[in-house]
Amino acid sequence: MRILDLSPDQRPRERLLAGHGDTLSDADLLALLWGTGRQGRSAVELAQELLSRSGGLAGLWSFGLSDLTSQPGIGPARACQLWAAQELCRRSQRRGERTRITSPRAAGDYLLPRCHGWSEERFGLLALNAKGELLAERILSQGTATATMISPREFFREALRYGATSALAFHNHPSGDPSPSAEDRLLTKRLRAAGESLGVPLSDHLILGEGRYHSFRAAEGWDRTG
Repeated sequence: MRILDLSPDQRPRERLLAGHGDTLSDADLLALLWGTGRQGRSAVELAQELLSRSGGLAGLWSFGLSDLTSQPGIGPARACQLWAAQELCRRSQRRGERTRITSPRAAGDYLLPRCHGWSEERFGLLALNAKGELLAERILSQGTATATMISPREFFREALRYGATSALAFHNHPSGDPSPSAEDRLLTKRLRAAGESLGVPLSDHLILGEGRYHSFRAAEGWDRTG
């Protein structure tokens, strides 16, 4: 169905111009950004499909440009439009008060909404400055429903790119259970060792589940043992 096949009171642009912008859905807003759909599917339908695959705006917000361009039906032009909108928002936030991640709870509160709906494991980075302020958030690896891979070299290369003085690692368990595996423990040990050698300590590694998380910092008493 095309946008033009909808009645005027159902079309996103007309509803916005009529003063009803607050009633527009997330899909309507994406459709406004893109303007047009593809053959056989309206912009609203494309947006609905993308939001469904990403788990909503929180999941979509974590997508990089390569993730966006690989989505069925989106294509380079729409992916670039969406990435540009995301980057404008990120830049406006950086000019204001920065998010501070200074405890496992603050990290969990920040990250849990972002991983909601992820159906496969993703491994990411929060680059932090000396005050615990967030400099950058990046998804570094995306795997299967049960595993994803990342190396300490890749992780800290990206952290150093943003001038981080410490870095927080995170990944999700699609099963909903954030209990760490033996591989998770080994990777955390390797990341801590690499961070110490580079002078960019690993501040924590969070495993995110369904509404709960596991913090290696809290569980292993890093504040007590260094």
